[in-house]
Amino acid sequence: MQEVFIKFGKLIKESKRILCIAHKKPDGDSLGATVALYLAFKEMNKEVEMACIDDLPERFHFLPESRKFIREFNYEDYDLIIVSDAGASYMTKYHEIYPGIFSGKVPVVNIDHHPSNDNFGTVNVVDVNSASATVILYKIFQFLDIKISPAIATAMLCGIYNDTGSLMHQNTSLEVFEITGKLMEAGGRVNIIAKNLFRSTPITTLKAWGKALERASINDQGVVVTVLTNNDLQEIDAKADELSGLVDFLNAVPGSKFTVLINEDEKGNVKGSFRTRRDDVDLAQLAGLFGGGGHKKAAGFSMPGRIHQEIRWKVLPFSASLPEEGQKQIGNASPQELLSNILQIPEVKIQS
Repeated sequence: MQEVFIKFGKLIKESKRILCIAHKKPDGDSLGATVALYLAFKEMNKEVEMACIDDLPERFHFLPESRKFIREFNYEDYDLIIVSDAGASYMTKYHEIYPGIFSGKVPVVNIDHHPSNDNFGTVNVVDVNSASATVILYKIFQFLDIKISPAIATAMLCGIYNDTGSLMHQNTSLEVFEITGKLMEAGGRVNIIAKNLFRSTPITTLKAWGKALERASINDQGVVVTVLTNNDLQEIDAKADELSGLVDFLNAVPGSKFTVLINEDEKGNVKGSFRTRRDDVDLAQLAGLFGGGGHKKAAGFSMPGRIHQEIRWKVLPFSASLPEEGQKQIGNASPQELLSNILQIPEVKIQS
């Protein structure tokens, strides 16, 4: 990817005002990459800002300058826009507010590792074999000879720890261990990352996980399923983002094909998260049926709607007055019907 790195380096050199964007409902990888870029550009005396459409979860407030994220901006005020860890352009949600943001009027660099990426950037630094966006960013910094300070190293390690499940997921390769070691040598603080991401759990989170675990079941197709509604979360004063990591925990059930977590959020959406440890299940393809995406072994989606329980869990349309384009049909079944079916008898392509 040297040619792509060179193009990126040229854009950085020519730019005075840079905007770094994290995807909606940001996780540690998107935030870690965004913060690392921000800190690096500050050292270069660039005018730089960070943006995200959603508030940062409290557990990521330990990241340097994490409270400097903005929500609104005029994208034409910048010479360069960099989007980190967005599996597709819609993942920032800014295309809805600023329709021309990815038109090319302002150069956009797209740094990502998801197979579902739609290459929306002027320059696309997309490597599906990298464990995280921050792994790609580390390679960029090394190639362009950008100094990695202890704060930058911590931000990059946050992305790696987030996307590898603290170096325990199957994407934890020899390369990941080598880069992790280099970032620790540069002063990256693994202890503060582990404390905030994996060893700091509010009582509301424990209650939410407990309710989801109580409802968990494995069906006759070997799929682990659990569901949480917004009412469930409101009863215990929990937020939807407190469910982060739950689907990975459930994925430890022996002999299961894959795991499904379906939950409502506070904004009237139904979110699905899929995980598997098997090589013969393609969850990115499954999530794509609902307008989502991700990796073969870890994918998800979000759609307007609510969860309703009759005899089994079922997803109803968010509103009977949704426009026709919002009721997109997939074959003879709507996304809601497909999702209702998946909660009982999942449809997933199993390679022979």
